[in-house]
Amino acid sequence: MSSTSSVSFLDDDSQRELDDLNKRINALQERKHALTFEAFQVHTTIRTLQSRAAHITNKTAPVSRLPSDVLAIIFEESRRPLIPWSNIVKRPLSPEVQLSHVSSRWREVALSTPALWTTIRFPILHKEAAAMAYLQRCNQAPLHIHIGPRISDPDSLRFIAAQFVSRLNQIRELTFDTDERQELCALFPLFADAPASTLRRLKICCNDTRGASGVVPRLDIFKAGAPLLSDIRLSALTVGLPQCSATTLHLEPQPGPGNPLSRLAFLDILAPLSATLTILHLKGFISGFHQEPGSAPVELPALKELLVYGNTLNHGFNVFRNISTPAITTLSLVNVRRQGLSSIHKFITRTSPEHFQHLRTLRYINCDIDDDLDVYLPHATSALTELAVSVKHHTHILRLLLNSDRQAALHGVPPLWRNLHTLTLHVSKPLDREREDVDSDEEDDPPPTMGLLLEVVQERRAVGRPLDLLRIEGPHARSFYEEFTTLLVKTHEELHTELFSASLPSSIDVQDSEMDWAFVAYYIGNQYRLFMFKKHQQFAPHGTPAIHPRGLPVMAYPSTHAQVP
Repeated sequence: MSSTSSVSFLDDDSQRELDDLNKRINALQERKHALTFEAFQVHTTIRTLQSRAAHITNKTAPVSRLPSDVLAIIFEESRRPLIPWSNIVKRPLSPEVQLSHVSSRWREVALSTPALWTTIRFPILHKEAAAMAYLQRCNQAPLHIHIGPRISDPDSLRFIAAQFVSRLNQIRELTFDTDERQELCALFPLFADAPASTLRRLKICCNDTRGASGVVPRLDIFKAGAPLLSDIRLSALTVGLPQCSATTLHLEPQPGPGNPLSRLAFLDILAPLSATLTILHLKGFISGFHQEPGSAPVELPALKELLVYGNTLNHGFNVFRNISTPAITTLSLVNVRRQGLSSIHKFITRTSPEHFQHLRTLRYINCDIDDDLDVYLPHATSALTELAVSVKHHTHILRLLLNSDRQAALHGVPPLWRNLHTLTLHVSKPLDREREDVDSDEEDDPPPTMGLLLEVVQERRAVGRPLDLLRIEGPHARSFYEEFTTLLVKTHEELHTELFSASLPSSIDVQDSEMDWAFVAYYIGNQYRLFMFKKHQQFAPHGTPAIHPRGLPVMAYPSTHAQVP
């Protein structure tokens, strides 16, 4: 029998009692709702009072007595160190977000400091909601935008077009960091026709290890111009740059063998910048001169600093047959093989002093020095004031310098490199401490390299051309520096020495300065890729394995909503 039918047959007394019970239940439920609402109001009032009490208490802290402008400066400085991503589950919070959650006073100062919210790294650190919050808080301040990797999906491209392309006149620094060339092909059309009136720095990085097949199409960007663009960092890609007056150009290598940038494509990139370029770093692969039609070298009348990696020469590219640098003051050669280095030396000798009369700094880092160095190069570079060589690789140069000074002292003639005041030693590897056939009387003698260096220092002083500075740099510079300075003290030699660790920054002491802004983008991108790799290792049994274009395995996870800071 149903409950409804049973109630219909209740007697009058039972019906009255049931109605009374229902009224009491309804009354109690209404009272419960009222008390719950009152409790919520009381809880909210308590939290408000606690917040006010904490605000008053925080005023007694010494740091809270600092003026707001001083706090803002401290906050801005705290964003500079690059901290490794240690958590393999969550991405780190940006320093400005962490600072804004310390106290109400700090949050007030942080939110009222637009400069804290000008760096957006989408999507690796800031998802759409966080990026929108940053764009609101920056209050039209100049933006530093880092786009990529993993931005080829339609939603990301729509967000980039709506929020970043529309604010190009507000962007001062722009980085494209992609893992596939297809991502660049999807991004560049968004920025192709837009003007970039305030853009000063541009970095285009492609980490695609797969070589493109066939003719690689040229990618144009900012066709309407970027008049203030001064610093450009490019992967070795065929890119059409905007009309600008850039002073710095870095050509970076792509990972893996890839395809070298054609010589003609490189010259097409270089030619529009020829009148204003002062710094040129060539690290990427460029195809050789013998493979393509020749042409007159591109004149770079304002170029002061040229850095050439061995990568650039591996495919037969001849630097000085393609560019002319009459005003060059600094030439750095890194990992250059014997044949390429010999060609450069011969060109310097043949065209000096017309083309290299202003050369003051010559740097050899891990190069294969040719034996004909002592035949013609030192006389062609007699105006040098600074020479940098690698320990172990280039003791031949030190011996050449020592023998020249000895001959000068013997015959009373000026030595080679008579204006040399600074000698830099690059220590890329630890010194070999094992010495065979050492007599007991020689146990206290310095290692051969240090003994040779000490003789150079003493002989320079003997010919009246003492060194002003000995700089020791490199990842293993400290131990060499400490041992050699001890040797100077023992021999009573007075020489100003300087230690500079030139190893790649990877710890919290890395500073985001004007000189290494591009490394910051590189560092953050690599931390993200390492984070994804560790995430794969941690959760591989529960996810779907995939292979990253750079060879790092990653996991295919559904995207998670980022909390608005």
